[in-house]
Amino acid sequence: MEGEYITCRTSGSTGIPQKIKIKKQALIVSAKNTNSFFQLEAKDKIALCMSVDYIAGKMMIVRALIAGLTLAVYPVSANLVEELHPCEFIALFPKQLQGLMNSMEGIKKLKQCQKILIGGAPISKPLEKQLKNNKISIFQSYGMTETVTHVALKTTGYRNEAYYKAIPGVSFKVVEDCLKIHYPEMQQNPIQTNDLVELKDTSQFKWIGRSDFIINSGGYKVSPENVEEKIQEILNVELMITGVPDTEFGEKVGLVLQGSKDSINIHKSQLKLVLHPYEVPKLVTFVHSFERTANGKLDRKSSVSKIRKSAWEILL
Repeated sequence: MEGEYITCRTSGSTGIPQKIKIKKQALIVSAKNTNSFFQLEAKDKIALCMSVDYIAGKMMIVRALIAGLTLAVYPVSANLVEELHPCEFIALFPKQLQGLMNSMEGIKKLKQCQKILIGGAPISKPLEKQLKNNKISIFQSYGMTETVTHVALKTTGYRNEAYYKAIPGVSFKVVEDCLKIHYPEMQQNPIQTNDLVELKDTSQFKWIGRSDFIINSGGYKVSPENVEEKIQEILNVELMITGVPDTEFGEKVGLVLQGSKDSINIHKSQLKLVLHPYEVPKLVTFVHSFERTANGKLDRKSSVSKIRKSAWEILL
C-alpha cells in the first residue's frame, strides 16, 4: 500500500541517482533512535539546513514530529553565519560546517549549538584541525539513504575518535573487505556496502574508502580517499586522487588539484613525507573545479569523466 511508504532519492555519489521506497515505520524507528542518542526532548530547538529532497533533510522533520521538538528552518546554503541561532541540535554537510568555521562569528554560533551532526561526506584534515584549535567537537555520521541516515557515529574535532560506533540495534561484519550492516529493527535483510573498512568488532569500524574507486597499480591496491586524507595534512587545497590508465602498471596514481599550475606549488618530495611509496602520485593535473552532487559530495565519476582528456604531467 502506497500510504505505508515514502519515496526518497539517493545522492548519486556512487552512480546515477535513483528513487527508492522506504517504509514510514523505518523513518519513525530511525528518528526515535537519534532523539534518544542525542537526548532530545520536547520543545528542544533543532535546526534544519538541508534539502528535504534527501533523507537527511526529511529526517530532521520526522525527529521534530516524533518528539515535539521546535524545528527552525534555514536556507540550504553554505553561508549560514547571518541566519543561524542557538539550538540543541543541528545537522550540516561539511561544506556548511566549513562556511561557519571561516569566520569568528560563525565559530561563535557553532559553539552555541549543543550537538552538531555532520553527514554526507568525511570532513577534511584542515577542517578537523580548525575544529580542534577552536575546541569544537562534532559527531561524524556514517549512513546512507537505504539505512535511513546514520547507523554509526564518531566524535571528531576537539574530541577525536578513530572508530565509528554502531547505534543501538546495529551490528557489522565484513564480507570481501567491505562492510555489511545488520539492522533488524529497520529491515530484515542485511545491507552489503561497497565501503572498505577495518573492523574492530561487531560494533566498531574504521572507514578506509570505497572498493569501486580502488586503484590497482602494478598489483598494489590504493584507496583514493585514504591518500587524499593524508595529503590534506600538508596541502590545504581541494584535491582528488584517481587512477590513470597505464600500459605497464595497469593504472598509475594521479593527483588532481583544483586551481592553476601557477598558484599551487607541489613536489613529490613533500608527498613522500606522508605517503607510502606506492601511494605517491606519479602524475598531476589541474582543474578549475570538481563536479559535486546536489548535497555537496565530491562526484568522483563525473569529475573523472571531466578530466579524462586533461593534460597529465609527471609529478617531479
